[in-house]
Amino acid sequence: MALTSNPDNIAQLQQDQDKKQEELLNQYGLHKPDLGQISTQEPVLETQAPAPEASQPQPSQDAGGSSGSDANSQQQAEAQAWAEIQGYVNQLYQVEAKYQGYLSGVVADAKAEFLALPKEQRTQQNKISIVWAKADTLIAQEKNCDAEVEGILSNIQAVLNRIGDSSNLVSEIRAYYENSKANWKAAKMTELYS
Repeated sequence: MALTSNPDNIAQLQQDQDKKQEELLNQYGLHKPDLGQISTQEPVLETQAPAPEASQPQPSQDAGGSSGSDANSQQQAEAQAWAEIQGYVNQLYQVEAKYQGYLSGVVADAKAEFLALPKEQRTQQNKISIVWAKADTLIAQEKNCDAEVEGILSNIQAVLNRIGDSSNLVSEIRAYYENSKANWKAAKMTELYS
């Protein structure tokens, strides 16, 4: 994906990515949590199973005379697994909100630091120096975010493995995360350097 430094283009790229992500979640019977209720501190676990979708593995009816209770218990296990996955999706959105909040805070700090300089010292060179002084902290935070995301994706994959789902859900979420992260970084760098 080619990134641009035009804020409108970056915003459009992110909107396109967000739309694809919502379509992906819907395909699996999952949903984006209410962003107003997302805490950046504690994970939110979904307690109600999503409605089964066509792409979710459906319990097979054994022609050999399996009891209805076996099929029902398999359906319940799968419904519980998808509820667990929804909880992990909620956690991913929490990590995203926390990371974006952190980035916004660093940008605000850098801008305030720059504006606190005497007018004659507000040069592009000093702006770049301020931004570069924050680079190590930003890189460390990005690595922490990546590790949190990978941990959650591993949990999702474990649930998918448990129910025998061979879908590409984890790799598709990972691709969305990487693309979104690149967009966030481009947007914030454009904001800082403009």
